[in-house]
Amino acid sequence: MPKQQSYRHHYIPQWYQKGFLLEGRTSFKILDLYPQTFRNSKGAVVGKGRHILDKGPDAWFFERNLYTTRVLGEPNDDIERLLFGTIDETGKEAIRALIDSNWEKVHFTYTQVFEFLDALRLRTPKGLRFLRSTLQTENQQELMIAMQRMQRMRRMHCVMWMEGAIEIFEAGQSATKFIFSDHPVTFFNPHVFPKDRAIPEGLDVPQHWLGTQTLMPLDKERLMVITHREWGRKQGETRSRKPRTNARLFDNPLVTYDNIQRKRQLSESQVREVNYIIKTRAERYIASCTVEDLFPERSLKTTLWSKLGKFLLPRSYATALQSGFMTVKMQDGTYYFQDEFGRRPNSQSELKQAKKNAVEMEAMLKRVLGNHFSDTD
Repeated sequence: MPKQQSYRHHYIPQWYQKGFLLEGRTSFKILDLYPQTFRNSKGAVVGKGRHILDKGPDAWFFERNLYTTRVLGEPNDDIERLLFGTIDETGKEAIRALIDSNWEKVHFTYTQVFEFLDALRLRTPKGLRFLRSTLQTENQQELMIAMQRMQRMRRMHCVMWMEGAIEIFEAGQSATKFIFSDHPVTFFNPHVFPKDRAIPEGLDVPQHWLGTQTLMPLDKERLMVITHREWGRKQGETRSRKPRTNARLFDNPLVTYDNIQRKRQLSESQVREVNYIIKTRAERYIASCTVEDLFPERSLKTTLWSKLGKFLLPRSYATALQSGFMTVKMQDGTYYFQDEFGRRPNSQSELKQAKKNAVEMEAMLKRVLGNHFSDTD
């Protein structure tokens, strides 16, 4: 039996949207930031389309044939089914494990959290525009084929995310909950205003700039924030546009998940600040279960970009705990070395010194442990 061709391609997975529904509700209030304008024969504006819609997860945040390619003239939806379908399923399990602090499962799914974030960022209309700019192509077929073939492209943000200071904030004590937009993975740099001339129209501030934080609502109650560690330790307007140390898109570093900060509760005004940042960086739509939450700016004391989100910086002890040099001895006796920025020894002399230090450290630990157990006998 031939497979059924899909035409409605959700760039925001339905399972992710459902995490923002209030109990007993089946639809959102969706704000169209740029509703359609209607003009008469003389060109005068005579009206605008509805700017607040009432839609469920299955009825919005999709486009027809967004990821469709053509093979011998026939439409093909393999990218939607086999690529994004798989990423959505693994991402769902990984995000749920992270939310539930299911560490046994997190151990095996942690990297999939970031692969899902990366796919979610790149597959939206705004993300596809970024890819077109990066690949310098306007051809839909070429773009889709590149996404399908280039596994590395689908992981282009993961390395710097995994090496950052990560915190999951909560909105459990706030009547206002987190909203989500049609571009849920938001880059926020407090010293780079949305209309900054250095940023191409319609695109986001570069991820590798020190002051760029990543904001990602996991559901209506939780917000993941990823900060470059150097920015967490020292901020400043002049530093905000400098690249982080060893900024790179692709690598295979060693990462840990036991230093994610959690349980910090945001006040209602702080949740509204986050929602305003998300709204400002959206492409066209934002969604919430209440109309009031679609207009966070009405309740803020200031909307000055450089004054927003100061509470999203990691606490000082968090970035201190995430520093240092990592040494791993493999089963075959070889060593792996890496500092907090993913840098390895870049010369034979550095490698030789690192091995010497590792051997001395191992010998010292064996002596200490040996003395300890001999004293307890």
